[in-house]
Amino acid sequence: MARVQQVGIFLNGGRYLVACLSPAPKTSREWLVYLPESGADFCCATRRELSNLVGSKLAPRFNYLVINKPGVSEAGVDGLEFEESFRRKYRIEDAILTIRQIVPPNHRIHLVGYSEGAYLAPQIGRQEKRIRSVTMIGGGTRGWLKEELANARGAQKLLYQKKIKDIYLHPRKEKKWNGFSYATWYSYRGDHTLRALRDVRVPTLAILGARDRVIDLRSAIVDLMLVSRNQPIQVHVFGDCGHRFTRHWRHVSRVLGRFLGEQVRSP
Repeated sequence: MARVQQVGIFLNGGRYLVACLSPAPKTSREWLVYLPESGADFCCATRRELSNLVGSKLAPRFNYLVINKPGVSEAGVDGLEFEESFRRKYRIEDAILTIRQIVPPNHRIHLVGYSEGAYLAPQIGRQEKRIRSVTMIGGGTRGWLKEELANARGAQKLLYQKKIKDIYLHPRKEKKWNGFSYATWYSYRGDHTLRALRDVRVPTLAILGARDRVIDLRSAIVDLMLVSRNQPIQVHVFGDCGHRFTRHWRHVSRVLGRFLGEQVRSP
């Protein structure tokens, strides 16, 4: 079994992240690069993890790279560094810098993002020319503040409107709301995912849960279907499935494995 390697990446602003990679059992120019969700869990990039994601038959074809977040390591979480790096601009810059330091120039990259990673994947796919496919799992297309408001119900909607107004007025405030700082919410306010999708020219897969209440599911489906008229986008929606895909990762693996198998066979 290939040994997992941890690589320290020095980032702009004196920040630092730990990327984990496991080479394919045999020499391969194909890479699966994984962008995790917004949480502070440390991902180790084991071959078993990759097999669970794409299936045991396809996994040996890939070198596997996970881009962890600054402040996150096996030893724990540096809360200050984690929070200071939690801005959309940094997430994009950090991922591209990590990819360019680790993946050899003539290799092919298949980018897979889950939740927050799914929002970022189209932007990274547009900027890094070696990316041959993009997969979004549980990601929306609109700005996070818009999505929060779209999912609010009844009296909650008025409260959210007031809170969102406050975030726009104080975007650098250290105050937090729903788990994130005002600065983080403000950095994810725009529809950057949707705009990037319109420019991505590589095959793209979007996997969604029909009961996802974290993203603005309705807007995401409409946006993806409209963009797919001009772009190579596949959309799969699993019924009775929420944002965590708790009982559906086996189905995700089957759909993702079939999609990536087609891309790996392509010249």
